[in-house]
Amino acid sequence: MSTMENKAIVERYVKEAWGNGDWKIAEEIVDENVIFHDQVREGDLPAGREGLRVAMERINTGMPDFVMDIHEIVAEDDIVVIRWSAVGTHAGDFNGFPATGRVATLYAISMVRMKDGRIIEGWQETDRLGMAQQLGMMPTGGMPRPMAKAIVSGIRLRDRWSRRRSAKAS
Repeated sequence: MSTMENKAIVERYVKEAWGNGDWKIAEEIVDENVIFHDQVREGDLPAGREGLRVAMERINTGMPDFVMDIHEIVAEDDIVVIRWSAVGTHAGDFNGFPATGRVATLYAISMVRMKDGRIIEGWQETDRLGMAQQLGMMPTGGMPRPMAKAIVSGIRLRDRWSRRRSAKAS
């Protein structure tokens, strides 16, 4: 497929699958054995497209009025990169945070690898700290060094546990 076709497919995926919560579009565009190397996987989600379905359900539960905005799409060969944001009301559990009723905006950059018009691999980085600050779960402004060290240590520990669980499951 051409670069322009890949960009159009990814834009449709973001707007219709994620933006509208349309699982049928996700099934059509995302390969059954897709590999995600990012937070969508979260360690406790099933592999492949099934993990994507669970992640979509979690977001729709946590932020039922979730609206996405695409800021930029860049593509080269089989890689498409998209810079986007999403805004919604935190009405249910979301990323481990209990509902706050606050409106928050999530900023992210996603990159996917395409093959024959389908997403086969993906990476994503989101501003989770910014989201936590908007939801009142983290202080705004400069973070005290001991708190930053504790958070980084906790993240590293969680990642190690996740890798161990994955290794045991294999």
